[in-house]
Amino acid sequence: MATEETKTRKKHMEFTPMTPETTFQYADLNIKHINPENTLAMVKRAIRMGYDTVAINVDLGDIADYYTELDMLWTPGNKSNVDGEPPKKKKKKNQRKDELADGIAGILKKKLIPPPHFVDVSQLDFSDLEKRGKVFRQFSRITFTANEQVVINKVFIHPTVLSYDIVAVRPGDSSVIDTLSRKTELFDIITIDHLEENRGKWLSGSKVMDRIRNDGVFYEIAYAESLMPATRKNTLFNGRVLIRSLKSKNVIICSGAETMLDLRSPVDVMNMSLLWGVANNEARKMISGFPKNLLLQAECRGTGNGDVCSMKLSEAEKMAGNDEDEKEENGEEEDVGNEDVEEKMETVKAPPIDVRMNVSQYKALLQATKNANDMMKKIKSFKAAAASSSSS
Repeated sequence: MATEETKTRKKHMEFTPMTPETTFQYADLNIKHINPENTLAMVKRAIRMGYDTVAINVDLGDIADYYTELDMLWTPGNKSNVDGEPPKKKKKKNQRKDELADGIAGILKKKLIPPPHFVDVSQLDFSDLEKRGKVFRQFSRITFTANEQVVINKVFIHPTVLSYDIVAVRPGDSSVIDTLSRKTELFDIITIDHLEENRGKWLSGSKVMDRIRNDGVFYEIAYAESLMPATRKNTLFNGRVLIRSLKSKNVIICSGAETMLDLRSPVDVMNMSLLWGVANNEARKMISGFPKNLLLQAECRGTGNGDVCSMKLSEAEKMAGNDEDEKEENGEEEDVGNEDVEEKMETVKAPPIDVRMNVSQYKALLQATKNANDMMKKIKSFKAAAASSSSS
């Protein structure tokens, strides 16, 4: 069973492409939410440019400025009881009272983490996407800067953070990267936007970054900052160091747009990737293939992590509705058609464990179990026939 630490995100996302009409092409997973009108205008422009998937990003900045579950556990520096103090420690009483007052005042200054934002799809025009056979998808994303390791321990299990589809972290120090490498199941993206050159020295730490990448976490480059003269140098430098360290694997390029002028079409983004030394055959993956893998990974993280169950083959056969072995033992034979098998699969009882999957995935699992059982029966019958022929 899953522990309390492996809490699942209560997300709305349901991305898994089950049918051909839900094909995935281009994605911009970083459209920053400033106000509803501006966000709606940017999403409309992104659809006209050819994007069929967008993520509305709520960027908090430094997460230490926001109220988290860690603040509920705040105590003064000395945790002993104030009332039962001996007379010798009267001076420390006042000190602890001041610390308590300062701590409460600091908590009251903090802000609440905002909920996810979605645009109203009824105000969007999908005619261009329908002509190309595409389906529009929007997801929610939260991004924050982590400068302290202590904050990370509680922010990922905050109820509001768990409600977002995608969680992105902006590391502020190399020590934070070490902590994130042990918590890769709790977030999806490491972004390097707003990183100064002297704060991005951890980008060259290939061993830690490879370990994070192998766990399914993606790295992000926001090209909107490369369009501004003030941040162009650092953005290009950090991006080249990142791509060189990761060899262009698990790197996505997003806009990070705050205004409509920051958005670029998918073709322009692929051409712009040459500034970071990306090869032509790798550029398309960074706005199409890797974002698709990221969304699938994020959807998987919304299920119960660590739920593992083993069962006997006979129990799996009962799950799939295959009771031919029992009938053979009783001397009964019955020809079952495809329609009867489908009816049995529809009326099969629920599995003895809490399996978090949709109906199509569950039916596919049952069908795969049935096929495996049929194969085992054919192998047994072939071996029996071979043994009888050799004996004769």
